[in-house]
Amino acid sequence: MKILSSLILLATLASCSTSTTQLSDSGKNVRVYPNRRGLQCEVVGKVVGENKEGSVELARNHARNLAGEKGADGIVFDEEIQNGSNWKVHSTAFKCE
Repeated sequence: MKILSSLILLATLASCSTSTTQLSDSGKNVRVYPNRRGLQCEVVGKVVGENKEGSVELARNHARNLAGEKGADGIVFDEEIQNGSNWKVHSTAFKCE
């Protein structure tokens, strides 16, 4: 019984976590802008996408998912940092519409 309860708890936690590989529905709605110039948008906040398997694209997906969770519809990737196989993408999330 304890094992079943633990498995259910793990499945619930996994379903609530932000995907670090695929774009979520809200992440798909976040448009990537090349820079901040000319944007007439409100800053929602900063997000940091991460991928520990060597993919900057997956770190960008993670950042878009995090931005989407905050209600953003736009993002600018400010800085991409690689440390071995770990990528971090520091980004600014925007609400433009």
